[in-house]
Amino acid sequence: MSDDVSLDVRLHPAQMAVFNSLARFTMLAAGRRFGKTHLAAARAAAKAMDPRNVQRKPVFVIAPVATQAKLLYWTPLIDLLHPVLDPRRPPQSNEGHIYLRNGVMIGVKGADRPDTLRGVGLWHAELDEFADMKSEVWESIVRPALADVKGTAGFIGTPKGRNHFYDLWIEAGGEGAYRGPGTGLKADGARPDPLEWGAFHYTSLDNPFLDPAEIENARRTMSTSSFRQEFLASFETGAADSFKEEWFKYSAEEPKDAAGKVVPGDWYVTVDLSGFAEVQKAVGYRQKRLDKTAIAVVKILDDERWWVRDLYLGRWGVEETARRIVDAVESCRTMNLGIEKGALYQAVAPYLKAEAAKRKPPIMLAVEPLSHENRSKIERIGWALQGRMEHGKIIFRPSAEMKEVKDQFLNFPSALVHDDAPDALAYIAQLAEGRVFNRFAEMADNNYWEPADSLVGL
Repeated sequence: MSDDVSLDVRLHPAQMAVFNSLARFTMLAAGRRFGKTHLAAARAAAKAMDPRNVQRKPVFVIAPVATQAKLLYWTPLIDLLHPVLDPRRPPQSNEGHIYLRNGVMIGVKGADRPDTLRGVGLWHAELDEFADMKSEVWESIVRPALADVKGTAGFIGTPKGRNHFYDLWIEAGGEGAYRGPGTGLKADGARPDPLEWGAFHYTSLDNPFLDPAEIENARRTMSTSSFRQEFLASFETGAADSFKEEWFKYSAEEPKDAAGKVVPGDWYVTVDLSGFAEVQKAVGYRQKRLDKTAIAVVKILDDERWWVRDLYLGRWGVEETARRIVDAVESCRTMNLGIEKGALYQAVAPYLKAEAAKRKPPIMLAVEPLSHENRSKIERIGWALQGRMEHGKIIFRPSAEMKEVKDQFLNFPSALVHDDAPDALAYIAQLAEGRVFNRFAEMADNNYWEPADSLVGL
């Protein structure tokens, strides 16, 4: 390959500071839409073209899941490296391999398939959203693979509490949220070697191509802790005071506007199922320990507030559960019904169909399958409900179940208290918006967001 070949990579100043770091291992904690993915792709491309890699060791870009890695990196890397691709060896999409004319291979990999990461020495590795990977991916697989040629690595991600990403960031000198390698302190007070470790911290607003109005819109709809974590890149623990007493707002009737008219909106019903056979077999204290099925009946008003008319909780058999779901749908005359997919839904589905057919007139049920979206319960419920409740966007109708509902919220997350009500209510966001995280998808570091300059801030 000719020495004068260059790639057109554009970085904003904060990205450039990380890109130019002399540290062997670089930690970056940054907010959504900072441009982490574009930075990682640019750095991987530069490392793959490094003439010092005389042994032609591979460069890996690793995301938590293989499909995610392909979605985020495959096309951008192909486009970026097009001038230097090896014409004799076309990219292998199935394996996630991109071959360059200089003999170096870039692997686009998932941490969920660790066997594809083993057995090869590496020149460089990019670990995207390291907080969502198991720590062993670095400790037992990637780090040893860099040893023989003293390879380099970059860690990027948005904080997810104080897990192994936080621990490694602190070890790299990240205490104090400084910007740049070699100026922070380790947890024991010692200064890290600036040539070995570097730690960077940036918020979403450090991307000059991001409209501040987008961040302000997120701040108004998200809880304070979620906003600080996702956009200010704060290492929030997310475990204490998830929901507060003062966030509960009540209205016995449908909310009205200033003219005294009922605010229009659409009705939604979501269901978080629990076991059926177990309910019928268990008695006494053992039955009390079982989860409950929760049915949420919510009107989403045109002004974006939610009026939670009902949150039913109970341990019912499969036929009783089906009857109560159909009752809820019939009571608000909605076609918006969502139920968590899986074995429990498969069990109740025929009873739902039979129960709906018995009504006069028969009820048409169009069930939308809901999922956990590969997110932890704390994250999923927090995203959907914390911000709305903190900003007064969720209003509850007082009911017989309200005491238990409130107790579940105020003790969330606790292994000693059920969380069926928050779970069912969080599904409303997914049913209404397609996915809980759909509203914020354009704020993530994915390549389906395109600024004015498609090479900056992806």
